[in-house]
Amino acid sequence: MKVFRHDTNERNKSNVLKLRMKLGAAGYGIYMMLLERLASEPMLRAELDYDVLAYDFHESPDLIRQVVEDFDLFIINLENDTFSNEDLINQQSCKAKCARQEKLLDEYISQCLSDPKWVNSLVTAHRSSPERIRALVKQTFREKVLSNLSSLPANPSSLNFCGILNSVIASTFKQ
Repeated sequence: MKVFRHDTNERNKSNVLKLRMKLGAAGYGIYMMLLERLASEPMLRAELDYDVLAYDFHESPDLIRQVVEDFDLFIINLENDTFSNEDLINQQSCKAKCARQEKLLDEYISQCLSDPKWVNSLVTAHRSSPERIRALVKQTFREKVLSNLSSLPANPSSLNFCGILNSVIASTFKQ
């Protein structure tokens, strides 16, 4: 995203006002710099590495952490150690949003498939091979999720993918 919009009244939004009350104009400047940084990222999310951000912004890591964590201005994903901003995500075009959601889903599927315990439990439950389970999850599960959901949240692991996955696998092995 080369350009992002913000309200002309951004500084007076409740959470931003609380930020300004506690951290002043410096806190607001860091907030806007974080939005710029997120907007320049392909997936509109950045790593929660306060030392790197502090170096980039010439501020202290603790001040960056306060802006990110203390004012409900960002969506924090502790599983992936990343953060994003809902307003930026909402500005994406439909096509870009769909591509982003599909990439997040693919990352979630890869994460599941890289867990041998999870794969082996499915192999045992359905008396199948790990290869068949992996192929089924990569193709059928992805298509089923994308066809049943109009949109995915910023954090796909928060959805009940397990329920959808179990029904896909069960219906496949009944055939």
